[in-house]
Amino acid sequence: MNYSQVLESILLPAYYEVRGRTYPRLREFMERSQWWPREQLNDFQWREARLLFEHAFRSVPYYREKYRAAGIEIGDIQSREDFAKLPALTREEINTHRQELCSETVKGRLLPHATGGSSGVPTRFFITMDSYDWRCAASARAYSWSGCRIGERALYLWGAPVGRISPLQKLKVRSSKFLRREMTIPTFVQTPELWQQTFETALRFRPKFVIGYVSSLEQFAGFLLSRQLTIPGILAVLAAAEPVYPSTRDLVSQAFRAPLFETYGSREFMSIAAECEEHRGLHIHAENLLVETETDSNGLGSQILITDLHNYGMPFIRYQIGDLGSLSETECPCGRPLPVLRKIEGRMLEVLRTADGRTVPGEFFPHLMKEVAEVREYQVQQRSLEEITLSVVLARPFSEDSQQLLRREMAKVFTLATRVTLNPVKAIPQLPSGKRRLTIGIS
Repeated sequence: MNYSQVLESILLPAYYEVRGRTYPRLREFMERSQWWPREQLNDFQWREARLLFEHAFRSVPYYREKYRAAGIEIGDIQSREDFAKLPALTREEINTHRQELCSETVKGRLLPHATGGSSGVPTRFFITMDSYDWRCAASARAYSWSGCRIGERALYLWGAPVGRISPLQKLKVRSSKFLRREMTIPTFVQTPELWQQTFETALRFRPKFVIGYVSSLEQFAGFLLSRQLTIPGILAVLAAAEPVYPSTRDLVSQAFRAPLFETYGSREFMSIAAECEEHRGLHIHAENLLVETETDSNGLGSQILITDLHNYGMPFIRYQIGDLGSLSETECPCGRPLPVLRKIEGRMLEVLRTADGRTVPGEFFPHLMKEVAEVREYQVQQRSLEEITLSVVLARPFSEDSQQLLRREMAKVFTLATRVTLNPVKAIPQLPSGKRRLTIGIS
């Protein structure tokens, strides 16, 4: 057995067993269930969805009132067609009715989470530990489709933690990364010097896999090609946070001399879908999530609705995630009957620039704004190399701590010559599609 096999089959299961966690069992389950016949998979998914709905109706005050106001009683949902008639859940509802959306039966055992919002609306919510184990199992399976398993050397072009991190938290993160053999390069400030350091680090670290934001992968790939540099031994590249277009796939595959695998996820659910070795769309984790799209009559993407089947603490039922997409009608040649997202048209994140030639990926702002509780919606516009306007819709005035956090974190990535103006507004304009454009770079 190699190190990865020992870690996955012996060390991690023993660790989770001591802590009373369900992750190892769920990981084994999802390894088997991805090959189930379509009918068996659909039966399992519908059974979980119906149990979740009944739980929400009985124990979540907001759903009970919302559904009854729509004329829906608990016995009315007997089929998928009935389920599809349930009114959707929005970010605004979560932010306005957060406590009423928590189950009365599991309150007190919930884990707080937050997302900066790919469409500019931060969302704060709760999950259960069991739900967290389900999503970790789904994420591990998604990565495994590229060959990347826990314990394989992986280089992450990712974001840095925001805010103050305790010494104990730092120790836990470092210990986990050491055991999993992961190396993270913060890429919120992108310069030729950063990419040179990243290249040199990669040569020493010898990763088999590179995982990163799409914009970070594009920038690093362009650097490698322009300097005619090669990182030997890369087996696959995994892209996250933005849709992958053919030009990006070609660029990254050429630079790393390895195939690119697109993934789709969010803070609300972690891994939602990912490409397999066939690259014919993204397989949805149907055992953990029910993903729907509205009728797609014009060949364009439509609103994606997601139900988390196992977050009983704060159920997300038919949640409008804010992205557009379409489901495929054909099965993947790989043999997995998991449903497939044919395309995703979301995450409108642009790259910003500084006067000294550095670039800042749009992913920086969701990463930062999820930590600022006063902000309900936001949009970033770069008017020039010296001026950035951060328009915000506030739930309440900024606290001194939040103002310091914003100033401190933005100073890490923008030069002193860059003036950042906070612009309180009543609303953020939407595109015709209904999505908000999160960052607007220099045209």
